[in-house]
Amino acid sequence: MIFDYKGRLYPEYLRNGNACRFVTPIAQQFCIGSGVDVGPGKWPLPGALPIDVGPEYSAMELPPGPFDYVFSSHCLEHLRDPIGALEHWRSRLKPGGVLFLYLPHPDMEYWLPQNCRKHLHSWRPGDMKRILHDLGFWDVLASERDLAWSFAVVAFNGSRRPGLSA
Repeated sequence: MIFDYKGRLYPEYLRNGNACRFVTPIAQQFCIGSGVDVGPGKWPLPGALPIDVGPEYSAMELPPGPFDYVFSSHCLEHLRDPIGALEHWRSRLKPGGVLFLYLPHPDMEYWLPQNCRKHLHSWRPGDMKRILHDLGFWDVLASERDLAWSFAVVAFNGSRRPGLSA
């Protein structure tokens, strides 16, 4: 049910993968219409076109779109050029389109790059909000760490969404 890593306790389900299952109900509130799931592995977001990432596939080669959303769960931290990938993903979104990221929270020591060599990067929610805003996304929302030791960030492409009250 729980396991110990370097003296800290974590839920056992974190060892099984499929972090997407924890955020899917929330993601589906934002990821509406035509979209892609970048790096889904065995667990794509329902309704999204799965885009594998690995030695044979690149996060920098999304179909031309434009898409209503780009979703990615526990993928960005594996990419050599995460900023370039975010810029590429933004280029595939419609104006007002949604970028939905689900990322490992750095409070889980196992997921830090020095402990999990598959992870090349680590961000805190506020840092990712700032990055996305700097890349031209608006209305950036970020959660804090959840019980899957992850956090979500939702950002909108281009100018403020129509109908948003200030």
